[in-house]
Amino acid sequence: MTELLRALAALAEPPTDHTVRLAVLLGLETPTPAAYTDTFVFQQVPYASAYLNADGMIGGEARDRVAGFWRALGLTPPPEPDHLATVLGAYAGLCELGVTRARHAFLWEHLLSWLPAYLHAVRRHAAMPFPEWARLLLETLLNEVDELGPAVVLPLHLRNVPDLADPRCSDSRQIVDALLTPARSGVILSRADLARAAHMLDLSLRAGDRRVQLRSLLEQDAPAALAWIAGEARAWQAIHESFAEATGPVAGYWASRASATVALIDTLERDVREAVRAGAAS
Repeated sequence: MTELLRALAALAEPPTDHTVRLAVLLGLETPTPAAYTDTFVFQQVPYASAYLNADGMIGGEARDRVAGFWRALGLTPPPEPDHLATVLGAYAGLCELGVTRARHAFLWEHLLSWLPAYLHAVRRHAAMPFPEWARLLLETLLNEVDELGPAVVLPLHLRNVPDLADPRCSDSRQIVDALLTPARSGVILSRADLARAAHMLDLSLRAGDRRVQLRSLLEQDAPAALAWIAGEARAWQAIHESFAEATGPVAGYWASRASATVALIDTLERDVREAVRAGAAS
């Protein structure tokens, strides 16, 4: 099992002759630089902190927590301790050491706290072989739950994360940032998702990062964009709920965040549509 984890970890790094050989051994298609870049650079960055931090940014408190686990074991943290390849390699090392308690803690705190949602997002949009890679990795991690047992408490990463702010009571610009912060919204929106939204709604997709693009969609047609966001949040709620049996309180946390997003966005959409009708009638 440890060799499988190390092989899957290596495939989360840029392709080399070595990773090509590993893909063949795992029965996967050959990873290309283009597929790797689209998956891990443009669509779903492979850093735990981007999905666990309250600001949705790489680094910060979530990265510090992962580094702290290394220090607790008497080891020097690597430069990017929250990179997916690194955390998988660290977990494989714990498996080899046979430290069951530390292994259980690391599995729930730093892997299953974010990877079920992340790997689902990869499976939705990535070029081959990464959808199959994501399926195999998730299957491997959930098998670990069968061996080590369920989460005892909610991972520290997921405690005390701020709720999704109601823009009617705060700076309206904050809603875009919060929607693109998975730990707050329960939703993962990639560039591919926003491109799909622009196509479905017949809106233009502005050049820029995801914040610029989402803000632009809302500015062009707020009611339609809000309805689309609510639909995405409902889909994510169902996805999180599908993991309830396997990941218990973790799935419950993510599903509750997505549910709260649905409720807020539905309310905002109704308010905007009523304002539009009132403006048209005056």
